[in-house]
Amino acid sequence: MKNLPFKFCLAIGLCLTFLSICTTPSSINSFESADRYLSQHLLPSIELDSQLVSDTAAYNVVIPPLADSVPDPNSFPLYGAKPSNDPNIVYVEIYSSAEKANGERQDERWLIDVVEKFNQQRQRLKFGEVIQVGIRNIPSGLGAQILAARKGKPAGYTPATALWLELLKAEGLPLQAIAPALVSNQAIFAIQPQVYQQLAKGGGVTFDRLMDAILADKIQIGYSNPYIGSSALNFLHTLLWRSAGHAQDGKPLTIAELESSQVNSVFSTFQKQIALTTPTYLDLKQIWIRDPQKFQAIVMAYQSYVNLKKQPEFAQLAYIPFGVPENSPLVGFDWNTASEREALEKFAAFATSTPMQQLAQQQGYEKTEYLQRSQFPPLPSGEVLKAAQSFWKQRKDGGHTVYMELIVDTSGSMEQNNRLQAVQKALRFASQQINRGNQIGLVTFSDRPTRRITLAPFNELEQKRLFAAIDQLRPDGETALYDGLAVGLADLMEKQKTDPKGRFYLLLLTDGERTNGLDFGQIKDVIKHSRVRVYPIAYGKVNQQELEAIAAIREGSVYQGTPEKIQVLLKDLFQTNL
Repeated sequence: MKNLPFKFCLAIGLCLTFLSICTTPSSINSFESADRYLSQHLLPSIELDSQLVSDTAAYNVVIPPLADSVPDPNSFPLYGAKPSNDPNIVYVEIYSSAEKANGERQDERWLIDVVEKFNQQRQRLKFGEVIQVGIRNIPSGLGAQILAARKGKPAGYTPATALWLELLKAEGLPLQAIAPALVSNQAIFAIQPQVYQQLAKGGGVTFDRLMDAILADKIQIGYSNPYIGSSALNFLHTLLWRSAGHAQDGKPLTIAELESSQVNSVFSTFQKQIALTTPTYLDLKQIWIRDPQKFQAIVMAYQSYVNLKKQPEFAQLAYIPFGVPENSPLVGFDWNTASEREALEKFAAFATSTPMQQLAQQQGYEKTEYLQRSQFPPLPSGEVLKAAQSFWKQRKDGGHTVYMELIVDTSGSMEQNNRLQAVQKALRFASQQINRGNQIGLVTFSDRPTRRITLAPFNELEQKRLFAAIDQLRPDGETALYDGLAVGLADLMEKQKTDPKGRFYLLLLTDGERTNGLDFGQIKDVIKHSRVRVYPIAYGKVNQQELEAIAAIREGSVYQGTPEKIQVLLKDLFQTNL
């Protein structure tokens, strides 16, 4: 009898040890085990507040008119010359697409190299003024948005493709042609070699054969937001043009055809084969580089494909071209002076000279056989392109409901530099991008997490509820980052049990490191098996390494946010995913 207490205690100790072993993060290897560990071991340790907005409070919210917002062009990098007050210098600034004006990469800086060589020559106008050129690196779609809003007035604009010029014409912006093409490029599908070999069986590999394979559920692909990316917009138009039957008759796509059952059926089937859509092509490429097996094919530009093939794991990539050329036209505007126009013409002549075109070839630009054949779809009008973008936005979810949890830092540091105010303004504006029926929730965190909006189908009342919740946010306290993340994951994982075909995203915005609550090690395996794609936004001095690790777990990217750029960033993320 004296030994019973000892045996009893020993048995209890062994049981507790066994339970501890079985419920450590290392034992998480499935959605079910992640859900069980989250609900039984992490959530009970979290002190969760609730400040939900009632229906009555939401009904009383008045949503003011929300003007469109575009980024400040001066927030983008400027290369080459800078503006000058010297009367003997004529300075011209050109907005350039990113793939040829990225000073951070040797294989994406062709136009910067050109402008540096041009500026060194100090060419003169007919009255003796020296020409100096600056290149502003702005993605084509964002450049078009800035110009359409009249927020920037550069001397020139050179997007990757003329499609953006058609959109600007539709916005009533007069353009002055300077050069139809600065450099040769095209849109393509980059394809894994084994997939290309399968397509090649029984005949040549064509864009039509690729599309038939995608529609037959044999290939899953990735592409980016057609409101921003040139190749994405090019592909969207080509897909709709082909769906309307114009690959046979060569006629242009019309707005009326976007409402046809044939076009809608093809597009709906296609969207079901999308593995991932990202705001920009660079996001997509980085995910593919991290995991070469993630996609069987992605939409990109030929020049980027040439440089991607230099990496050993992509050396055997194949490609299939499509769409209209992406040959970087250069245009001026009606606000230009005669001197600025002459300066642009001289710069275009220099950029298209033989030495500069040889430099372009070294960076992957080439006049391919596809470009030489000149058998392209007809250039669509801007009105058709605008309708195509709206068509994509409304139907991109492919019949699936999208669920997104917003996990927002409201710790005391968010008071600095009006960080929280900028986020509040950005969330109000970005709410316009949420498709009706998709679901959005809001959890904030400081000392502890607070649930403010539960996931529910988005409509006018839910938008008002979101506005009311946003108005309540105040910066205070520490940073229980992973407590907030755990609550958001739990909500999304619960939804998956009733809608396994839904699409699940979590947007995590923080301006600092975790200071209390759960740590990364406790939750990383839950993230891995949650089936939730996490988008971290670094909004200040954060633990970049941990945010990169979070993004890598679920094949995402870390987005860099500032109070000046957060509105555009959230708009792009909501536009792409919601």
